[in-house]
Amino acid sequence: MIGYSLKSMLIRCTVITIGVMAAALGCACYLFANLGSDPVTLFVQGLGLTLGISAGMATNLLNATAFILLLIANRKLIHIGTAIYTVLLGFLVDIFSRMLTAACGLDPSLALRIGLLVLGTLAIGVGLGLYQSAELGIGPTDGINQTIVAKTGMHYRWERMIFDAVMAGVGWLLGGKLSWGTIVGVVAVGPVMAQTLSLGKKMLAKLPAAAARDHKS
Repeated sequence: MIGYSLKSMLIRCTVITIGVMAAALGCACYLFANLGSDPVTLFVQGLGLTLGISAGMATNLLNATAFILLLIANRKLIHIGTAIYTVLLGFLVDIFSRMLTAACGLDPSLALRIGLLVLGTLAIGVGLGLYQSAELGIGPTDGINQTIVAKTGMHYRWERMIFDAVMAGVGWLLGGKLSWGTIVGVVAVGPVMAQTLSLGKKMLAKLPAAAARDHKS
């Protein structure tokens, strides 16, 4: 891991936490809108329904399992950001889900649900972009994807398409909502994440140099 200063580490961990919060809000919006979710959210929705647990707890179960597999198969991808993501995401999904229910009621209008779908797409893209821009580890499932690519030589784009298809298909079979919102998630989250990742890296790249000047003084 890059030898960041304490100041830089604290700022990057803060950015990671904000990113995880945004991603969790996005997942909660998708679930509450019930118009179809991005593949991973669809999977945890179905898993939660099958096991009789909340989507947030299902998210924790998925991330904990992926974290253990990553620890065995490719632990060099694990850093503090991976741990923050694994511990916080599922709990925050449940918190935001309860907040949305309290704010919007149990029978929201279609217009509100569409608005939440759009908000969820933006929030997940921004959240994942911020999280990855800190460069202190990656999410457990992303780590599994990168490990598969490294060990098989498969192009990342194709591996990710297969992964998303499996997540969506299994989630649907388990009872998750597969609809046009799933297509929105697949198509739109990536571009939003890429733009946020680029901007986040540019801003955070200034931190090590600033910290070095502080030490010299």
